[in-house]
Amino acid sequence: MAEPYVEIHPADAEAAGIEPATLARVESPHGTVVLRAIVTDRTPRGSLFAPMHWTAITASRGRIDAVVGAATDPLSGQPESKAQPVRIAPFRPAWHGFALSRRAPRPGTAYWARARGPDHWRLELAHDGVPEDWNRFALALFGLDDGVPAISITDSALPVARLAFTANGRVDALLLTAPGPVEAARGPLAAAFDAGADAVSLLSGRPDGDRPDTGPIVCSCHGIGANTIAAAVAAGGLTSIEAVGAATAAGTACGSCRPEIAALIAACRPDIAAE
Repeated sequence: MAEPYVEIHPADAEAAGIEPATLARVESPHGTVVLRAIVTDRTPRGSLFAPMHWTAITASRGRIDAVVGAATDPLSGQPESKAQPVRIAPFRPAWHGFALSRRAPRPGTAYWARARGPDHWRLELAHDGVPEDWNRFALALFGLDDGVPAISITDSALPVARLAFTANGRVDALLLTAPGPVEAARGPLAAAFDAGADAVSLLSGRPDGDRPDTGPIVCSCHGIGANTIAAAVAAGGLTSIEAVGAATAAGTACGSCRPEIAALIAACRPDIAAE
């Protein structure tokens, strides 16, 4: 995942008014974080799950230990990080954004999370106030000079903007905004950005027709997405993790994604169990 998230059971999400893929505020007496909501029955009712790996350098409000008390085991020093009562509620900014840039962005919004790609920085952001000038906002976000050429599509009545800045014959930075979570094929879009796709195709937020959506990355070692694995299972009638590895290379390096591959096989082939 390219940003910090919180998993919540569908019944709890409905009770809290949290829609899938929106932002959620998680609070305790110790602090507050803002995380992307993943509505899933993987997490039991009455519980939330959030990863601990995000820092203040990679996300504005994604450091989950901010809501966890300082109680530690007296011998090992292990924190009591799995037993913190919290409240969860929707976080409703005025607009959401998704950006790609060849240089480290300089976000100053109420919410942001950034991750490094092969030849890009990937950025999720959201804010309460709507910029008066999207072009000037984007130039400051990407650290670009005023004279950098841009192709822009904006709507003065809505917080909607699509801007692509070019340099040296290729798109140097891309910003897509919307009133709600930005609908964009993030993985394929980032791959197309790295490959030097033209501004018009990138502004669409969708991959080109000959560039399928590989889905969220499952195997980080080889960059294999969930859709690629599911398609291989369906097309080849694959029934084991080893068969998926032979067909796609997923799970053949560090192996940490093997449980996720097994779950995908089970979802695609309910008639069998992954070996």
